[in-house]
Amino acid sequence: MVLDPADPTQVLSLSILIEGDDRAVKDPTRVHQPDNLESTANGLLITEDPGSSQQFPFGSDTAGSSNFDANATTARLMQYRFAGPGVVTPAAKVNQSADEGPTDVDGQSGVFAPGNLGAWESSGVVDASSVFGPGAFLIDVQAHTLWVEKAPGDDNFPPAGPDFTFKREGGQLILLHIPGA
Repeated sequence: MVLDPADPTQVLSLSILIEGDDRAVKDPTRVHQPDNLESTANGLLITEDPGSSQQFPFGSDTAGSSNFDANATTARLMQYRFAGPGVVTPAAKVNQSADEGPTDVDGQSGVFAPGNLGAWESSGVVDASSVFGPGAFLIDVQAHTLWVEKAPGDDNFPPAGPDFTFKREGGQLILLHIPGA
């Protein structure tokens, strides 16, 4: 955005630096529903909240599976470097392997496959280099299909089922080091 130096409330021009995934075919080389942004001297870090339009059935990223999709991915932390070819690349990828594991109390273990890839989101990336050193960032993962606590009741989805309404999802606060970020 270029502001008018005489009146900074006026925008002289606006251009797009990074194009998100707006295609009908999901594109793993693009950002899927950007959620948060952190800027550094060398570039940008962008979290993804893939949402329903960027979710893939569990296992669809595994070659040889019956529903293999080469574009399938979980949420990622994407990086754009100011110096370079001007592309966005994954700096980190959310690992959803705890879904339906021993800490998951949603009652669905063995009944359904783990949640869709992209059901978990990366969020809230913050520069933590002043405390943890150069290239340190705090980021959280919101594990929407990993329930670590729930109210008693039937495992029904809305509108019925107290366990769906009163639940505590899993998640992580991660200290991540990205050299040169």
